[in-house]
Amino acid sequence: MALETILLFLITDLTFCLTPGPATLVTISHALPHGPAGGMRGALGPIVGVNIGNFLWYGLTAFGLIALIQAFPTAYSVLRWIGVIYLFWLGLRMLRGGNSALARQSAEHASFGRGFLNGLAVHMSNPKALLFYTAIIPPFIDPDGPLLLQFAILAGLTVITETTGLTFYASLASRARKLGRADQAQPLFQKIAAAVLITAALILAWWNLTDGAMQSAFNLTQGKMG
Repeated sequence: MALETILLFLITDLTFCLTPGPATLVTISHALPHGPAGGMRGALGPIVGVNIGNFLWYGLTAFGLIALIQAFPTAYSVLRWIGVIYLFWLGLRMLRGGNSALARQSAEHASFGRGFLNGLAVHMSNPKALLFYTAIIPPFIDPDGPLLLQFAILAGLTVITETTGLTFYASLASRARKLGRADQAQPLFQKIAAAVLITAALILAWWNLTDGAMQSAFNLTQGKMG
């Protein structure tokens, strides 16, 4: 893969990753809470989950399995709504759970596991991800070159850009959290984190209802196959 292709992809993908979306909001929601379950440690779970989601999308794209999603749009639609409901439920649970619930969390188990599932769920249920891997990735692939190697290179670059973007926003949330370390400020930060998580669910719900990204991706796929 040519160096100029790699540099162009890095710039393009980093632009996408630095544009706030549901994955960014989920990461922020885990960085805001007080205690060992928050901050950069709390953001690690969502970041890993989103990156694993990226590898899954790359696998689907590399092996032509996007066509399966097109063949069974109802199944994918159900998956997307499960992701929306899951994130909304977690936001409500955090909103109603009180600060003590967060203090009881194990930073090494509960926080990472929950964050990982949140990041993975939001990325796999995001219709914009389908559009990205259908429309943005193919122009960077040389059909005459080793396809799996090219996909592996782009996947590795995406880990760098995705981690950079999410870490940037997580660090901002972590700094804001440190400004409110007083005990009386922590319930407010937890409510903000819950609201951010609910907002991410509402954004995904709106995208699912409008369905523009899904339709665009399917049209592009049909154009390539036709």
